[in-house]
Amino acid sequence: MPRFFFNIRDGYDVDEDEEGIELPDFDAARAEALATVEELRDELRDAGNIELEIVDETGRRLLTVPFFRGGKRR
Repeated sequence: MPRFFFNIRDGYDVDEDEEGIELPDFDAARAEALATVEELRDELRDAGNIELEIVDETGRRLLTVPFFRGGKRR
């Protein structure tokens, strides 16, 4: 099974996921990322432009999911 890493990016600062998680495919990784963003959105409400990025085992960025869209925070 492929391993995906979920890094949190705040501007130029990156908190890298060093362990990652094995998931069946990209669709499962995307679902995991969306669920994580939804879960953490309220906790990170006062933070800057935070994004969760999915990276594969080669270090290639596959998808970036913003915590807040269009600068509006709920």
